[in-house]
Amino acid sequence: MEELVLTQTKVSVIIPAYNCGRYLPDAIESVLCQTHRSFEIVVVNDGSTDDTEKVLLPYRDRIVYLGGRNQGASAARNKGFAASRGDLIAYLDADDVWRPEKLTWQVELFEANPDIGVCFTDFTFLGQRFEGDRGFKERDSALLRYPSRQIGSRSHLLTSPLLLEDFLVQQAFPKPSVTMVRRQCLDRVGGFDESLQICEDTQMYLRLAKYFKFAYVDEPLVQRRVREDTLASSADNRRYASVHIQMLENLENWIPLSAKERSIANKLLSSYRFAAGYTEFSDGYLLASRRYLQGSLKTHASVRALLYFIMTFLPAEWIRTLRLLKRQLAP
Repeated sequence: MEELVLTQTKVSVIIPAYNCGRYLPDAIESVLCQTHRSFEIVVVNDGSTDDTEKVLLPYRDRIVYLGGRNQGASAARNKGFAASRGDLIAYLDADDVWRPEKLTWQVELFEANPDIGVCFTDFTFLGQRFEGDRGFKERDSALLRYPSRQIGSRSHLLTSPLLLEDFLVQQAFPKPSVTMVRRQCLDRVGGFDESLQICEDTQMYLRLAKYFKFAYVDEPLVQRRVREDTLASSADNRRYASVHIQMLENLENWIPLSAKERSIANKLLSSYRFAAGYTEFSDGYLLASRRYLQGSLKTHASVRALLYFIMTFLPAEWIRTLRLLKRQLAP
């Protein structure tokens, strides 16, 4: 068998950066150390107010640098993609790092399998909470529950004929730093949804799953940094639910859904609307709660959503009494 000539495939590495000056050098150095040498690095400074500009100065002759005002990760990734020239697109968050073999092994998989559109890898963690844990094995094991078959010594193909449906049901997705995508796939589905402040990558994976095959390299080729400020932000239940509602509401603006896909998406949308309604109810915002719960019932009726919807019409004193009674009766 003829040996693959990996250096002929150019990879565009897109790094969106917002106030990550302390981490950026490690991220960039991890790209410069890659064994696959045909790459470009596109760094998008998304309006940082820290020392990002300063720490990038030593690298300016080795990167494509884009600046501008703060518009969010989606806009930064889209700007980086528009300026890139590679056949393959690899995203790297500014606080993560790659192992030297990361690009080589992913490019090798793409060149051996021209029908595959998206490839991701396993990862480990940087940070105090999960330091050294292997992502798919210890933390994100749901990714391993997708049907797959081995297609190489380290690689596997996701074999579900209805991958978008599986993604909607399982809600298990890789992260940007582990992912590589063919350029023509992104041309087909469009850029990241710039109206989303979080979960824009989740929506992108759903859109890609509509048309393209996914594969993964079963090696931890990325170190993802766990930061306390990131954890605190993601713990905001109200924001988390509301943005996922927006993401699902926008999904069909990007791709057509079959009746089955729409049904599954509506069930998921209903669950997020209920979560948002429950949060508002718990905080005493009954009008906001009623609006979310009404939306939940419209997309997928449930007894629990109906019960809370009815309770939003009760006087606040009655609700406090019911809560007290519930606590007293709890085992």
